[in-house]
Amino acid sequence: MNDEKNKFPSSFVSNQFVNYIEAREIKATVEALGNTISQRYQGQDLVLIGVLKGSMVFLADLIREIKGVKIYVDFVKLQAVGRSKENHGTITISKDFTTNLMDRNVLIVEEIVDTGRALSFLQKRIMLSSPRSLEVVTLFDKPYKRTVNIQPDMTGKKIDDHFIVGYGLDLEDFGRNFEQLYYLKYPN
Repeated sequence: MNDEKNKFPSSFVSNQFVNYIEAREIKATVEALGNTISQRYQGQDLVLIGVLKGSMVFLADLIREIKGVKIYVDFVKLQAVGRSKENHGTITISKDFTTNLMDRNVLIVEEIVDTGRALSFLQKRIMLSSPRSLEVVTLFDKPYKRTVNIQPDMTGKKIDDHFIVGYGLDLEDFGRNFEQLYYLKYPN
């Protein structure tokens, strides 16, 4: 962690964070996903809906890798209200998409899928807009954390059951700007 950009502040115990996935591996994964999307939607229009805040870094890099596709970008922000250790809470929309999705190809862009609750909620919400097609791309996937029966259509990398920070993912709004991924060695 010599690089200043990837340095944890003194308020964090930095030896609790372990380097997990290097920036070059993330970049190669994003390039491969961009190539897959380019082939799948070649010559078509595609609306990408990023789920804030975590997907913003992935989405920004991904759209630069998509070739031969006319893309539109929109965002949603979801949150779990009433969440506790005993209750997953109710998923609500705090920022909705504004693009007309009727009869259009739509791709939900997630940085990570774990329980799948928020993704399932968003898919149902988008289907109310009658898209031509609806698919999901995720950079990271934790399939063994699922609480609902849902699978991304395109997955960059399946990861272990770690709390991860970096490349858009945060811990208390810190670490989103890290180019590589770290995991928390000792759960807090």
